[in-house]
Amino acid sequence: MKLTPLQMVVILVILAGIAYGTYWATVDQMPDITGVVVGNTTSSSNITNNSIGTVYVQDETNTTNTSVIITKNTKIYRESSDNKQLESNMRDLKKGSKIEVHTIGDATNTIPPQIVAERILIKKTK
Repeated sequence: MKLTPLQMVVILVILAGIAYGTYWATVDQMPDITGVVVGNTTSSSNITNNSIGTVYVQDETNTTNTSVIITKNTKIYRESSDNKQLESNMRDLKKGSKIEVHTIGDATNTIPPQIVAERILIKKTK
């Protein structure tokens, strides 16, 4: 079957739309911060922003530390040995843990930057 130039253009536009749509449908699944926990505070709750603690994360390039605020609404998961995500809690966020953080909003312009976590995945150790 031979396609006319118009049919080829229509097919290319449709394929480009599928690729663009797939990208935007999955872009939210990428973590905003990936790094290693270098410290935490679990006993300092703050009534004003609903926080239950903070973890300090050093990014993979070892150039930036970020203060990740954990609220009562933050979902924390840990990766099991068979790559399943199991519900977890703040006690599992130990120094040296590799984590992926999905955030809400933008980081503050402070040193270190602060941001609220929506979801945290504690990666399995190898």
